[in-house]
Amino acid sequence: MTTSDKIEKFFKNFGLFAFTTCLLLVVLETVSTLALYYYNINPKKYEYNQILSGYHVFKNTPGAPLWNEVKKNPNDPPSIVDGNGFISDNPIYVKKPDDVIRIFVMGGSAVFGVGQFPPFAVVHPYHLGNLSYSLGLAGQLESYLSSQRPGLKFEVINAAATDRMLHQSMIYYQETISRFSPDIIINLDGYNDLHYGIMSGRPYSEMESRIPSYLNLLDNSRLYQPNFMTFLNMGYYKFFRDMVGEQLKQQFFLQDDMDQEKYSFNQYKKFENSFIATSQRFLQILDHYTAVLNADKVDFIFAIQPMLYRQINKEWSKIENQMRREVFGVGPNLPKEVVDRFILMSKYFFDEYLAKASQERVEKSGYRFLDLNQEIRHLKSDFELYVDYCHFTIGGSRILAEILGKEVLKRFPVGS
Repeated sequence: MTTSDKIEKFFKNFGLFAFTTCLLLVVLETVSTLALYYYNINPKKYEYNQILSGYHVFKNTPGAPLWNEVKKNPNDPPSIVDGNGFISDNPIYVKKPDDVIRIFVMGGSAVFGVGQFPPFAVVHPYHLGNLSYSLGLAGQLESYLSSQRPGLKFEVINAAATDRMLHQSMIYYQETISRFSPDIIINLDGYNDLHYGIMSGRPYSEMESRIPSYLNLLDNSRLYQPNFMTFLNMGYYKFFRDMVGEQLKQQFFLQDDMDQEKYSFNQYKKFENSFIATSQRFLQILDHYTAVLNADKVDFIFAIQPMLYRQINKEWSKIENQMRREVFGVGPNLPKEVVDRFILMSKYFFDEYLAKASQERVEKSGYRFLDLNQEIRHLKSDFELYVDYCHFTIGGSRILAEILGKEVLKRFPVGS
């Protein structure tokens, strides 16, 4: 065979190989796209369905469906984030009808309806995706209020977002929600503020430090992302969930049982004064927030969200107690001494100081306060409230909605 023939054969084989490869990729991408469409999955361009915002780092992405949505009925239409970042069962217009009582529920991922943080699935698997509007806290609150007072028209809007903190809710209220004539604002906060702001005492700086990560998300979203990669990744996670959980277990499981002496109340007392000092900025922001709401004549309920690690709590089930003792929902790359302090703060600080200090601030402003860890103490070990460190089961969302609903209805006594 001559050199010319060898070159011709090489290019012929290479061309056949390139054509076959391209054809396979086209077929794979087409099949993956159709499969994602069939399962009503829209590949996310941004982590947590959020976009960069000059006001508070991120907003919920308008038009984005909830990830892996858990629905009451499989045939229910998907819950969609509207153009203002809200989730509800009906369109929300700026002009509120005169006969509507409009309530916004704000906070972080627990209010947004996020499912289980994957490392906790090693103890017991719960739903991974977002609860639909009707199954989440806001939707169940609307159902409860309507059932108790059918003569009134309640409109409850989910205005929460994953990772959101109290100061971000305040800015979000000023920027967006205040335009919609709310009657009542309900905030469930605590864990994100503890994690990102109270530990350092500088929540605004913590927010600013995260801007580069969201810029990276923005840059990555501009790159073409094949649907077959999304499809394969989802398949891997679905069918190899136990393997993923075992990998995460090595990062997130505690080396020491949380009930050991190193996490005792006596150890907490050594740090209490420093914890109190760094929490003052959070309390100042709470004053700022209530002052803004007072100026707008908007009613306010501030609630400390339920947290698994607190000592004041429901009667833990066997699953909840195992999760509480063995898994900790904090980044694995933090120094050990930081994690230890965070555990001590999570267990005792709300009980010993922050809940009471927050209540004094809120009630002094003429508003209502709920410590939901106190409010769930009647729940027995046969009821599962938590799916991880702070997110809720469907039944847990219902119970919390009823607690909040009873507080709301105090404003609307029968016969008023």
